[in-house]
Amino acid sequence: MIGVIPARLGSTRFPGKVLSSIAGRPLVRHVYERLSEAACVDSVMVATDSDEVERAVAGFGGRVVRVDEPCETGSDRVARAVEGIACDVVVNLQADQPMIDPVDVDRAVEALAVDTGADMSTLAFGANDRTGYESPDVVKVTVGADGRAVRFSRAAIPSFEGDRPDDESPDGSAGDSPLYLHHVGIYCFRREALERFAGLPRGELELRESLEQLRALENGMDVAVVLTARETVSVDRPEDAERVASLMSTA
Repeated sequence: MIGVIPARLGSTRFPGKVLSSIAGRPLVRHVYERLSEAACVDSVMVATDSDEVERAVAGFGGRVVRVDEPCETGSDRVARAVEGIACDVVVNLQADQPMIDPVDVDRAVEALAVDTGADMSTLAFGANDRTGYESPDVVKVTVGADGRAVRFSRAAIPSFEGDRPDDESPDGSAGDSPLYLHHVGIYCFRREALERFAGLPRGELELRESLEQLRALENGMDVAVVLTARETVSVDRPEDAERVASLMSTA
């Protein structure tokens, strides 16, 4: 089983994000080390088209695979990186996930053994903060009774008809349920599913929301969603890096 971190240097909201320093180490190193700690992952690599990222990863002893061809998304870059490598499952961990729990990586992979009909799996956690619910930086997911994703969106989903959910519960949740499910940036693909994904054109929903996982849903691929009780803080903007550094210092 192979773990790949797609790491391009460009970022609209946070240029140079993957090399930003958090607790004295580049962000990509934190992500690399977390993924390396997952018991199910046999090897880890960073897929990049950047000389700077390549030097940084080599500097801490990490493995780098150059993918210099233009790639539409991280998963497309991951598919290029593993060409010619034998494996059953490929884990794509986004380079903005320095606090993901390796146990949750293992649980996401194990979901493919449980749900044998799923093409891929991912993670989400229940959240009640209205700021995240309303923020386009936070990706939400809704899940069906079968444990598979129904919809991903940057919009506030699920929406509510009638009373606002914060009128029903002091913390903003709808009764006993969380206000929303906060998606975590990890995709565990069966090898053949990744190849299929990378061969598909980008659809309207993917382009409009800039969410690569919507390509899978638009084309009838099944995405198992593993729920975790652990909140995972991603790095989308400079202030997120500061928050992560603070959390690491108190861990």
